[in-house]
Amino acid sequence: MRASVWRRGGRVLIVAVAAAVVAGVVPPTGFADPARAASPRSAVTEQSASELAAATGESVEVTGERTEYSTTEANPDGTFTLTQSTEPQRVRADGGSWQDIDVTLEKRSDGTVGPKAAVVGLSFSGGGRGSEMLRLGQDDRALTLGWPTDLPAPTLDGPTATYADTPVAGVDLQLTATAEGYHEVLVVRSAQAAASAELEKIKLTAVGDGLSVVPGEGGGLRAVDADGNAVFRGPAGLMWDSAGSETPGPQTQLLSAAGQEPQTAKAEGDDPVQPIEGDATAELPVTVGEGTVSVRPDLDLLRGQKTVYPVFIDPSVGLGVSEWTKLSSDGDKFWKFSEPKGVGRCGVADGYACSTGGYTDQMYFEFGPGKLAGKHVLDATFRAYETWSFNCTPYWVDLERTDNISEGTRSPYARRPPVRQVRS
Repeated sequence: MRASVWRRGGRVLIVAVAAAVVAGVVPPTGFADPARAASPRSAVTEQSASELAAATGESVEVTGERTEYSTTEANPDGTFTLTQSTEPQRVRADGGSWQDIDVTLEKRSDGTVGPKAAVVGLSFSGGGRGSEMLRLGQDDRALTLGWPTDLPAPTLDGPTATYADTPVAGVDLQLTATAEGYHEVLVVRSAQAAASAELEKIKLTAVGDGLSVVPGEGGGLRAVDADGNAVFRGPAGLMWDSAGSETPGPQTQLLSAAGQEPQTAKAEGDDPVQPIEGDATAELPVTVGEGTVSVRPDLDLLRGQKTVYPVFIDPSVGLGVSEWTKLSSDGDKFWKFSEPKGVGRCGVADGYACSTGGYTDQMYFEFGPGKLAGKHVLDATFRAYETWSFNCTPYWVDLERTDNISEGTRSPYARRPPVRQVRS
């Protein structure tokens, strides 16, 4: 299932959910004991769940079909309901049971650091050899990225490991764990640090175990298996400055039409590794070499007279199980964003106006159809949680089926190609 979402002037939470009701035929057997559902060795099957649902008149989860992204329930009328999310909702523990996702980093006995509970195998360097900067794996396949020099011991803060003054004084390397992968950001804190030749090309070693590193769509990166399937993928790199934060006090993408003054602060929880409204940005295509990946930062943005520091440089990779993105008609895109983003027309409404002129945002979500193979779908529902809107007046939300999306997908309504956005 692929869907795009429109909304007039709203913010929508990332977790989108698709639910499908499918027909099912189950032969009669004995009833299942619901207490056994907690044990991975005695997971409830479609057959036993359907019979228990018919006997009790209540829906029963088919725990044997539970995944990180989906749940399946048997209904009393013999049908089943599949609920599938874009983001993982749980992770399987070593013993086979399920637990909540927790990307807080912790030190491990082998000297690395990694998240407590994620759907991928992820470890960051605990300091020392840069060739083992990070390892990202799934099943028996993995991708290892290496820094060209030794790394200092990191400072841990929640999901983020900070390697101070790397590669030079005044620049920090930050690795942030997510449920499906990581963000890698270089934080350039000053113009003096930005002048370093070390930042003119950022080059990492890339070694695949059961994977090959190849160019992705739109200047991105993919790690593919022997059949060419993308296991990990990431968009083109991105860099941005802090111009959106240079005005003292609260600010947002919306301005009062009467006073043209910012109204509210940056939303609490906005993604720290993505630009906000007003930041100057530049896209950085990833170059794939023999055992290496690299990006060249935009030097005009990195060292511009009007650049506001710190500057952030971010090439990222994530797990390709599900995909989503926000695309804007002004050329901006946010691949697999992790915090609420705007959707719909940002123009003039109820005394507010966009600070950079009107533009239209769309959100795209893609759901893998594997769980529906061989099923007859009776009904389907898409749900997204809206966190904020211009007003309380209800509007229709258009949900449209689209072509496949990828890390390189751009808005079909873009008024111009995405180019470097640097103030002169």
